[in-house]
Amino acid sequence: MILVTGATGFIGAHLMCHLAEKDIFPVAMFRHESNKRRVWKRFKSQFDDARKRYDKIIWRKADFRDLPSLDVAFDDIDYVYHCAGYISLAQSDVKKLLEINEKGSTYLVDLCLSHSVKKLVYVSSIAALGNDPSLPVIDENTPWDNNTEKNPYAYSKYGGEMEVWRATQEGLNAVIVNPGIVLGKNSPIEGLLKRYKNGLRWCTPGTNAFVNIKDVITVMYELMHSNIKDERFILVAENWTGKAMVRSLLKAGNFSPRVFIIPKRFLYFLWLTEHLIQLLGIRKRFLTRAIISSQYDQKTINGNKIKSFINFEYSKITKLIFD
Repeated sequence: MILVTGATGFIGAHLMCHLAEKDIFPVAMFRHESNKRRVWKRFKSQFDDARKRYDKIIWRKADFRDLPSLDVAFDDIDYVYHCAGYISLAQSDVKKLLEINEKGSTYLVDLCLSHSVKKLVYVSSIAALGNDPSLPVIDENTPWDNNTEKNPYAYSKYGGEMEVWRATQEGLNAVIVNPGIVLGKNSPIEGLLKRYKNGLRWCTPGTNAFVNIKDVITVMYELMHSNIKDERFILVAENWTGKAMVRSLLKAGNFSPRVFIIPKRFLYFLWLTEHLIQLLGIRKRFLTRAIISSQYDQKTINGNKIKSFINFEYSKITKLIFD
């Protein structure tokens, strides 16, 4: 059987529909009953016989901070798509990020080994990539630089990847995908894009890397059904600077394309203010120097490696962003 972790999340729900199209009905891992509605909504919008297909899903409740519940979820599992993870850039969420994304990955790969799982497709992030300040282009071979400060999410995802590589040395058959900002209906970034289409003009100039959710799911499925192992693949279709993206969104909303760049010194002022607020015990801080720097870095992330391993071409993201 196939296990999909994070089945109720954005990537996981799309994967569940993709598998159902092929009459594959996996074990779906979830944390809260209410979250299962996301999968049902996707099935209802995609299939005429949505109820019939949805009822074939095997649901297992588990938490990546609870090893016994995970162990039960792995009963009779042969293949695993790991889509689960906690996403946050906030400094205040460091503990939760490490518990779920790093320690949870330790549990995951150890269970894959003990249950003799045949293959793992592990969803990471471009946040876990190396970021050598001297290199203008980032790819799978860019080294991780411990001297360059990263945001908390990046550290947790990199730690999770290290656990996967450790498990491959112990015999686990695994591949890692590193998607950029994933676009599609109801994507986490959809609300922000709408705000720009409605006239928001302020942005930072850094480069953002985008990919279509359908491309991410297609690659994951193809990798699972291939002989490829012990590889990682960046999934990025296009790179856009913040200014170029916002100008195009404003035009799409029939606004003047005039854009205002947020000065870096303003974000550093907020960073210092948050330190003071945290010292006063009002609330924990969000910003880090790494987050601020990432908003101004203009580097290209190269997602072409996957094309030399499978028959694949990226979809254009223009329609997803500007319609």
